[in-house]
Amino acid sequence: MPCYRLALLLFVAVGTNGYSASADPSRATNNAYPLTGYQSANIAQQFGGSQNHSEAYTYGYRPFDPKAFNNQTFNNQTFNNQAFNNQTFNAKTFHQKTIPKEDAYHLPELGNGGERFNEANQYKTIGEWSLQRLNGSAPILADAWTQEQLETLVWQINAEARRQAPLALVVVDNPSINAFAIPGGVMGLHTGTILAAKSLDEVASVVAHEVAHLSQRHYENRGDADKKALLIQIGGLLAAIAASQADGNAATAIMMGSQTAALNSQMAFSRSNEREADRIGMQLMAQAGFDAKAMPQFFATLDQKSQLNQTKQAYLPSFIMTHPLSAERLSDAQSRARDYPTVGFNEQQHQRDFDLLQWRLNMLTQQASETELSIAAKTSPGAALALAYWYGKQGRYLQAQTLLQQAAQIAGNNNTGFEVLAAITQAQVLGMQGKWDKAEALLLPYHRLYPERRDIRLYLSDIWLQQQQYNDALAVLKPLLQSRPYDIEVLSRMQQAFEIMAKSLTNDSKTVTGSAKPVDSDASALATIATSNALRYRALLELWHGQYETALVSIKQAEKVALALDMPIDSYTTTAHQTINVRPLLALISEDISRIKAAKDYHP
Repeated sequence: MPCYRLALLLFVAVGTNGYSASADPSRATNNAYPLTGYQSANIAQQFGGSQNHSEAYTYGYRPFDPKAFNNQTFNNQTFNNQAFNNQTFNAKTFHQKTIPKEDAYHLPELGNGGERFNEANQYKTIGEWSLQRLNGSAPILADAWTQEQLETLVWQINAEARRQAPLALVVVDNPSINAFAIPGGVMGLHTGTILAAKSLDEVASVVAHEVAHLSQRHYENRGDADKKALLIQIGGLLAAIAASQADGNAATAIMMGSQTAALNSQMAFSRSNEREADRIGMQLMAQAGFDAKAMPQFFATLDQKSQLNQTKQAYLPSFIMTHPLSAERLSDAQSRARDYPTVGFNEQQHQRDFDLLQWRLNMLTQQASETELSIAAKTSPGAALALAYWYGKQGRYLQAQTLLQQAAQIAGNNNTGFEVLAAITQAQVLGMQGKWDKAEALLLPYHRLYPERRDIRLYLSDIWLQQQQYNDALAVLKPLLQSRPYDIEVLSRMQQAFEIMAKSLTNDSKTVTGSAKPVDSDASALATIATSNALRYRALLELWHGQYETALVSIKQAEKVALALDMPIDSYTTTAHQTINVRPLLALISEDISRIKAAKDYHP
């Protein structure tokens, strides 16, 4: 057993930041991918924190020299109040035409530092608890490309108001119009919201409204009694989303019950909160490059659906139940939107992206028939790609290939969003036919161009897992967990990769029948480590599904397997006489045990 296999396995198990050059060629040192200052500083630290400036500068890190920055370079004569005065910068005219004066931020009272820190941790824990419940019970849409598109939208708008990124975005496969934001940074969108919208700007308006609730801390600025009511409503929201998978009316009834309890405690969003969320939301949309006029347009859609439901004696859209929509609020939003300029810079790209998003969702959620897709595919690239994927699922591969070519002709050139989804769709159709090599060759160039994209990493990992290339799969998956340890799609693939590794190494360790070849003790030890890691990632996956008891069983088993290798120094050595050190793995398992127990004992 070559020693490099041991080194790679232990490096993945412990969680270092390395990459497989073959799996992730974009990470190799290359002038096309210059290092950022932060990455360069980290590299300098990794090289021992050397004060040798020439060594640090070799890796892109230029040290700061205080002598080069002095009063002669920057002094009061060079920059004075006369050079920068009210004639040069007039606060009254700044953004006067872009953002209405009354729309300026009114930040909430933050309280003292200690209280704010404790409260932030409490809400973070609530957010994690809510996410675990959602993962375990809600019908989550597991489509990596759709998740990538919507996360880009949410993070873009959130960055205009909050320094803290959302904890997670949950896309719920539900035809109702609904969106929610839970204290701690969990945001949710129902697929019905996107399908009911007429543009990407309308989807952005719903997101901006929820971000505004978070940025203004409407969920958090409450007394103890109201915070208890907040938990009641969160519990009702989670129960309603879970129930919606079986019975939409029952889900709405649950939500109405929790809303009634909240109203009795004066917890529900007040009209002033809703108006503020509308006002701030429009401002965030404009700053992020979206059309603020789309917010009242989507409100009009909601109002129309609510009136139709009342006529049919049906339930109201769930978004209206938690965000009351009055005639006054609608009129106020329409009036305010007139103060914003029409945004045209990104309009064409937004239309293209929305075409791809809405038709893919229509197909994935089975909201469009083959006939509807076929008609739309004549003029819509999004519908053509959606139908091609659907044909692939049906085994109609020739028709799928024809549609992929047709979609490319309709889309034309200089359409990056289309090119990425077209490559993903074609790779998926190739995978359905077992042509994994061709699918890999199709996606690798896009991974080199966009190494930050989660969706391409997931699709590539699926290909490599099918090919039993577990090291390549682990190399693209592991970095994702550093920024999103809650990602159940990544955790599931990590578990699968280690299971394949354990099986492969176990086979390598067996004595060949009819041969004098001895059992490979290195492969046997590595298979044990891989088995422990597979159990560990299974436990983490169960944790983020809210399955605490089974998670504890899995993590304890992972610990037991790893302890079998924690023997005296000469018990397990490689052929190069290097001791296998499982202590770092045991330390990670110990942390996981504490985390799972804390989650199990938490009761908001």
